Amino acid sequence: MIHQSSNKSATQAEDVSGGASSVPEPRKSTRARKAKSFGSGFQLYLVEGTRNETISQHQYCFNIEEDPKTFSEAMASRDVYFWKETIHDEIDSIMHYNTWVLVDLPPGCKELGCKWILKRKMKVDGTIDKYKARLVIQGFRQKEGIDFFDTYAPVARISTIRLLLALAAIHNLVIHQMDVKTAFLNGDLDEEIYMKQPEGFVMHGNEHKVCKLKKSLYGLKQAPKQWHQKFDEVVLSNGFALNQADKCVYSKFDTSGKGVMICLYVDDMLIFGTDLEEVDKTKKFLSSSFDIKDMGEAEVILGIRIRKGNNGISISQSHYIEKILKKYNFENCSPVSTPIDPSLKLLPNKGSPVSQLEYSRAIGCLMYAMISTRPDIAYVVGRLSRYTSNPISHHWQAVSRVFKYLKGTMNYGLTYSGYPSVLEGGAISWASKKQTCITNSTMESEFVAMSAAGKEVEWLRNLIYEITLWPKPISTISIRCDSAATLAKAYSQVYNGKSRHLGVRHSMIRELIMTGVISVEFVRTQLNLADHLTKGLARDLVHKAAVGMGLKST
Repeated sequence: MIHQSSNKSATQAEDVSGGASSVPEPRKSTRARKAKSFGSGFQLYLVEGTRNETISQHQYCFNIEEDPKTFSEAMASRDVYFWKETIHDEIDSIMHYNTWVLVDLPPGCKELGCKWILKRKMKVDGTIDKYKARLVIQGFRQKEGIDFFDTYAPVARISTIRLLLALAAIHNLVIHQMDVKTAFLNGDLDEEIYMKQPEGFVMHGNEHKVCKLKKSLYGLKQAPKQWHQKFDEVVLSNGFALNQADKCVYSKFDTSGKGVMICLYVDDMLIFGTDLEEVDKTKKFLSSSFDIKDMGEAEVILGIRIRKGNNGISISQSHYIEKILKKYNFENCSPVSTPIDPSLKLLPNKGSPVSQLEYSRAIGCLMYAMISTRPDIAYVVGRLSRYTSNPISHHWQAVSRVFKYLKGTMNYGLTYSGYPSVLEGGAISWASKKQTCITNSTMESEFVAMSAAGKEVEWLRNLIYEITLWPKPISTISIRCDSAATLAKAYSQVYNGKSRHLGVRHSMIRELIMTGVISVEFVRTQLNLADHLTKGLARDLVHKAAVGMGLKST
């Protein structure tokens, strides 16, 4: 039995080995193979060696290095080649402007220190755009009356930028963007200031000498003022007119109506032109006076994305909101439909604060989104900002709800569509803040709010009055109020002791009405678009108010 079984096994083995050549080949897929693409920002590295030998290289492939905080860290960084290149570019720009001369420090004078600020500039999609280095002087050590005098320098209001974008949608203007390289180095310096030689560029044999500044440098308290003064002189000498309502808006139009407008925000500028030829002429003029980078058609200004389409111009901050959601670990949260619970009562904290510094940072992040493109969170951000000095967990929960609301409305943006003589679509200006005076009744508080709105309307009217493209005369701007008592007070000429503390505001509103600047009309509370700026609303009303102010998914 055993012997037969062995023969059987041998026979089976022979059959298997003999039939090996007749086994069919594995079936192959007929699907077309496509190479995978992970985008232009994806880099592939080949690392050779054992795991222990290449652990540092392995980490380099998957870890994102933080920006270096000092010159020494940059020289020890993995990206040292890029940092060296941008640092040398900065020094070349400084030398080109003859920013300083090396001298011996006069007796009785003190030199200021300086530091390299190194940052990676990111694109909207999150990839690295460029490496940027800036030599910054320690301006915080300057003494007023000795090292500096006047420091005021205007910048364009965000409301101005939104108004010009709405105007561009109406008249189909060409919008281009330019960036002034090392803008502050253009300003002439009147004061006598000395600085230590920058790290990494100490002149051999002259180590004891210091830099006497001839031009402004980043970090000086008067640097923004000197730069704006220089830009002002150059642009006005070329025939541009300064808008008196916003000193950072310049315009130049001929008799045929062709021309450009320049909107300056420190070193970033938007150029609005009636056609491409006018924009190119302005670019050529500016490039002949300053070292400027032409960025082509405007896409992102101050972190605000600009999109021009057939339906008008839309602005949004979806990338910025995504960034702050990731920063505070809300990128995977469940969205909610309202920014604040209408029944929530926020109370001050009488105990010790909870993460006070981080709370202030979170409010600051939300506030920038609110003042730029998101009027729908103005009320809740204004309320929560009152507790930045002493927050508790209750306030943090309200902040978390705002982040969850932004998660669900991340793609919201203001859209401006063009119709003759009107600003149709998105809101231009808004505010939701605590009143600075005490009032005795609802009517009085409404009147204080109407007075603030009247000031803003008057400023906007003055702004567009000096814009050639806007048709003249300017029609009366309507302010809508849901308080019949406030409406009656606005048109009343009666002045008595009960309302003497409203005398100045009442006189101002009456004057604006009589001169045709504004008119006050009654509107039902359900139709008042500003209702969400005064209190928390239910889901349907929040959505209705957002749509009414021009917020749409972009």
